[in-house]
Amino acid sequence: MDPEFINSSDWRAIGDMLTFIWLLFFAAVGFGFNFLMAHAIIPSLVGSGHLPARLDKARPVFYGGAALALAVVVFALNRAADKAGLIAEFWPRWWI
Repeated sequence: MDPEFINSSDWRAIGDMLTFIWLLFFAAVGFGFNFLMAHAIIPSLVGSGHLPARLDKARPVFYGGAALALAVVVFALNRAADKAGLIAEFWPRWWI
């Protein structure tokens, strides 16, 4: 079975899906960075004395950034999964 012809609106939808996949990637990296800073790096450096104790107060900012990035991950994953349904319109066989 041959795939159907891909028109310009399909390409636009594929581009939207790829945009959300890239957003998902960068939001996941942002979540990992913020959570690692707040939960591991800052407490370790403060505990060892490499950072002053007043920088321990910056942890809630990084936790907030991690929560925001996690919300973006959930949003981007939802939108990318929603847009992935368009592949069946021009390629009906998912498992080749």
